[in-house]
Amino acid sequence: MSVYRYFAVGEETTFGTPVPAVEYMDPESAEMDPSGDQAIIYEGISGLDRIAKPGAYFSEGSVTAPVDLDVFPWFFKWALGGVNTTGEGPYTHTFFPQQSPLMPSFTARVGKDIFEHIFSGVVVGSLELSLEDQLLLGTVEMLGGKDEKGTLADPVEFTQGPVYAFHEVNATIDGMDESAILETFTLTIETGADNEAGRTVGSRFPRRAYRGALVVEMEMNLAFDSTRHLEKFWGTPTGPTTGDLQEFPLTINVGPDIDIVIPRGIYTAMEQPVGGRERIEQTGTLRGLVTSDGTGPIQISVTNNKTAY
Repeated sequence: MSVYRYFAVGEETTFGTPVPAVEYMDPESAEMDPSGDQAIIYEGISGLDRIAKPGAYFSEGSVTAPVDLDVFPWFFKWALGGVNTTGEGPYTHTFFPQQSPLMPSFTARVGKDIFEHIFSGVVVGSLELSLEDQLLLGTVEMLGGKDEKGTLADPVEFTQGPVYAFHEVNATIDGMDESAILETFTLTIETGADNEAGRTVGSRFPRRAYRGALVVEMEMNLAFDSTRHLEKFWGTPTGPTTGDLQEFPLTINVGPDIDIVIPRGIYTAMEQPVGGRERIEQTGTLRGLVTSDGTGPIQISVTNNKTAY
């Protein structure tokens, strides 16, 4: 049986030079297309549009899929940049922010029923992990350059590893197991990637993508059974501090093999709106910070049978 819709990736060794796919995914959605105004229109004093030339060319889109043990760690690497692998099988891959000026790139391929749409020079603009009462989902916002038409892959062998339901995820906040308090969350890693700055003379397409400011935030719905999280937000037991904000670590364990650690976090917002007769729902926003030894604002460890990423 042929598969006509898929999302596939392969890591590039040279930015913008397409490479074969090494992983195939069956995502919930894969939206990737050319973006923006791709033409240069000369506007003369006649008031009429007469002259047009090809302009700077970019693409963008997103893919949403269950977070799995084998394929999704590629996006951790492409978002954060750094990876350290230890072990002799199984292997533990630790992904961390790399202070390099340029983003790593990959080639994305989207099966679109009648052709394979190929995008090169793709980088991660943001990565979002969200959990409600179903599977842990990941959404990757992507920035790319050139696109071209290819032939649909046949056969397609999906390489997805184990995925995780909500009951397989646990959370520790400030050294306390808060799994019974954390109802839902959305963790967002913004890379600040900029490929428009990678335009140079002699090419319509970006030649590189620069790394920007890394921002890590986590939006949480927390059961409202005490004021302890409000007190962490305030910094004191009774009201807002005029001194230092309270800092604490947070760890999300996804199954037995994925650990997401924010070693130093602060609450930047906390709300408990009262609406009618419904239960009070507490929401909090946590921001990840770098520790004094340079760790953070986030670190992700994955243990599987892949030798390297």
